[in-house]
Amino acid sequence: MTRATRALAAVLAVIVLVALGALLLGPARGARADIRAQRLIVHDQLATIRQQLALQRIQLDLQRQQLALAVQTRDTARRTEARTTELLSLSRDLLDLTRRTTAAAERSTATAEELRQLSQQLLALASRIEQIARDTDRHAANLDRKTGPSPR
Repeated sequence: MTRATRALAAVLAVIVLVALGALLLGPARGARADIRAQRLIVHDQLATIRQQLALQRIQLDLQRQQLALAVQTRDTARRTEARTTELLSLSRDLLDLTRRTTAAAERSTATAEELRQLSQQLLALASRIEQIARDTDRHAANLDRKTGPSPR
């Protein structure tokens, strides 16, 4: 090979190498840009996921608070139910006592009425006896006047 041919071959070889490098490195530049864009997308997605995680933690805390409040409400309802049951029992006892007291009062009222009637009868009898005693005293006084005082 001649020198010119060798030079031409070397130049062509360099051109072919440069062309191959351009072919290989050109898409690599685009690939790097794509990789960078994907990294940014992944970074943004990671930030979004972290925000979602923070929100879910807040929601979890709220749900725990709601659960605690629900447990307190349930406990309060159970205590209220127990007190209501006690109150119902006391109310039934009071109703029973009221019924017995009413019945006793009715019996007592009937007894009091009977006692009042009996007292009126006794008063009428005592008045009659007193009248008889006065009549007897007057009769005895009349007899004394007619016959003189009684010997004692």
